[in-house]
Amino acid sequence: MAGDIWLVTPEDAYAEWQREEATGADRRAFADQSIVQHRSMFSRFNDYLIAHRATVASFGADHIDGFFVDLEQDCAPGTTTRLRYLKLIDRFTRHLVNIELRADNPAAQMLVNENWPQDEPTPIYLSPEDDARLQAVCVGIEGAAFKDLRNTAITALFLASGVTAAELRQLRVDDLDMHGERPTVFIDKHGPRIARRVPIDAFAIDVLRSYHEARSRIQSPTQWLFIATAGGKPMQPDTMLKCVRVALRRADLSAADESPRLLRNTFGRRHIVAGKTNEQVSNLMGLSSHRTATRLRQTLLPGEASEAQA
Repeated sequence: MAGDIWLVTPEDAYAEWQREEATGADRRAFADQSIVQHRSMFSRFNDYLIAHRATVASFGADHIDGFFVDLEQDCAPGTTTRLRYLKLIDRFTRHLVNIELRADNPAAQMLVNENWPQDEPTPIYLSPEDDARLQAVCVGIEGAAFKDLRNTAITALFLASGVTAAELRQLRVDDLDMHGERPTVFIDKHGPRIARRVPIDAFAIDVLRSYHEARSRIQSPTQWLFIATAGGKPMQPDTMLKCVRVALRRADLSAADESPRLLRNTFGRRHIVAGKTNEQVSNLMGLSSHRTATRLRQTLLPGEASEAQA
């Protein structure tokens, strides 16, 4: 039966469904970055269901309510996180009803009473303290297997350069320049994001240098910087997502959105706190407008704002 995979390996089923069928409100396929974020969100909801002895076929409105109670611990006031989760749950549950794995959709009625906020949503990010804790686990371990070094380097590069998941997947070995006093990564134009060369934040230099050296020693038919197999295939969104989640767990951290977007926002906010202007941060993140930088600046606390006068 088509629904069996949803009961056996729901995260794989969700990934396959989103890749093959899922679309947004405008009937267009989701962007790569959105796909990674949605899989992270689904994984967190599924983890909650497993912990409460429920499945995607059996959960009810009480499970959704309980999940949101847990979620509030990681949500800053003013975010749209609850509504985004509710829309995601509604979307895949409608699919389960269509394939007759479920008889009802408890999220549908809950959505009726929800509205998008009129103001810009607050971006999800790690606090400076949590940022420092995650940085502390972005280090290479002597004698570690290549796969483990690769996974740590992926998280380190997300956090140290603000690269997106789609951009990281397209990086080639030569794009990471570990020579000179300030190593950099060159990120080619991808969709609406401009090409740029970004200096790598200091905490990630050692682990990225170790990984770059290890990757350069591998004879591969492709030049992708991060490879998933010995055959040289590029990384898949699911694997990059797991790298981030494992690193967060190692740092004893959790967040409403545990995708690379969390680390990208943290990178941008860190540089705003350090005193960079909205234009400088937008350039580092490859953005043609200052909208994201402006939203990140609005999250600064009074003590931080005094350090970040543009």
